[in-house]
Amino acid sequence: ICNISVTPVTSLKAREEDGTGSQANAIPFNQQDFEQLRSECLQSGSLFCDPTFPATWDSLGYNQLGRYSSKTIGVEWKRPTELCPAPQFIVDGAKRTDICQGALGDCWLLAAVASLTLDPQILSRVVPPGQSFTSQYTGIFHFQLWQYGEWVDVVVDDRLPTRDGKLLFVHSAEGKEFWSALLEKAYAK
Repeated sequence: ICNISVTPVTSLKAREEDGTGSQANAIPFNQQDFEQLRSECLQSGSLFCDPTFPATWDSLGYNQLGRYSSKTIGVEWKRPTELCPAPQFIVDGAKRTDICQGALGDCWLLAAVASLTLDPQILSRVVPPGQSFTSQYTGIFHFQLWQYGEWVDVVVDDRLPTRDGKLLFVHSAEGKEFWSALLEKAYAK
C-alpha cells in the first residue's frame, strides 16, 4: 500500500490568485495528488489502495446497499486485472454504449456520463487521457469533476465491487473496458 502524501489546503482567496480550481489547475480532492501517488507506487512497486475510500461496506452505501442488503450479499472487491485477462481503460474511444447500468439506481448519472462521450473535449477534461492498465499501471486512476464552481481532481483505486465475478454497478457491455465504472466510483467518492 502506498503512503498518502498531504498537500496544504489553500484559502479561497489564495486559490483565486493562483488559479486553483480553474480548468488549468484542479483542486486535489482529499488532498490526494494523482501524479505524486502514482510515482510513489511506481517506486515502491505496489498497487494503490485508497485509504479515503476503502474497499469496504461503508463505501457501498446504506439502506438498500448496506451491509445486510440483498443487493450486496456476496460482494467482493476486485481489480479489473482480476476480472479479465487484458482489461482496458477505453476501447476504441469512449461511446455511449460503453455504459450499462448495474444494481445501483443512478440512471441520472449514467445519462450524464453518456453525454460526455458526445464531446471529446469535455470527455478528455473529465476523463484525463493517458490512463491505462499497461503503461505505468499502479491501480490508481483520476477524474476531474465540476463541484461547486471549481474543478476537482478525484483519485480512486481500481478495486470495484463485484458479485459472481461481475461488476455490481456500471459496466461496459463487452466486459473488458473500465473507464465508466471507475468514473462512477470517483463520483461516489
